[in-house]
Amino acid sequence: MNAWLRVVGLLISKEIRLEWRGRELIVLLACNALFTAVLIGVGTSSAVLDRATTGKIFPMLLWVAFVLSTLTSLSRSYEHELEGRAFEGLLLSGVTGSQMYLSKVTIGSALFFLNFMLLVVVLAVALDQELFSVWQELAIVGFFSSTALASLAVIIGAIASTSRLRGVLAPLLALPLLFPLFFAGTEMTTELVLRGAIDVKAVWPSLLLVVNAVFLVLGVNLYDFVVRD
Repeated sequence: MNAWLRVVGLLISKEIRLEWRGRELIVLLACNALFTAVLIGVGTSSAVLDRATTGKIFPMLLWVAFVLSTLTSLSRSYEHELEGRAFEGLLLSGVTGSQMYLSKVTIGSALFFLNFMLLVVVLAVALDQELFSVWQELAIVGFFSSTALASLAVIIGAIASTSRLRGVLAPLLALPLLFPLFFAGTEMTTELVLRGAIDVKAVWPSLLLVVNAVFLVLGVNLYDFVVRD
């Protein structure tokens, strides 16, 4: 087990070095977040919406921006593997698909979480929302949501990576599966923004945990078949 985890750790360090060398995914996520926030801020100010109204639409705008900005990055997440035939080399060296999957999910979760928090900050500024009192709760929701999104995005990205239309195919495959995550995240964010707390007895926290578990289990079991085929 220790040797298995060491391999995962080495793969994570490899992913970090590749991403830091090119910084393509980081720049893409950051630019998408900033451009989206600017457009939303300009649009709401032009509509002359008051603070109470923007507070009601803030969660929906946050989650639309979060999902779309992360999905547009899927087309770039496998560029290094395709160019350098890295999958073939890793499989020949004895690395399993589940090890590759967990390393990519770890890095993807971290990047998506940073993207989520950046969107929270810039959208709060753009829409004049005070969210300091619920900052920790939003971070927890963003963390679990980012993990679920990364768990699905990694395997969807691998499925679409060999297609010439992967920039379009990956979001089309992922969007229908992300509806439960989108609804759960939007509802919990709405409760935080409008009421200052999440109702733990509601269905949404449980749904978020279930989505995390389902996507992760499916990815661990299916990724090896995807990369080999």
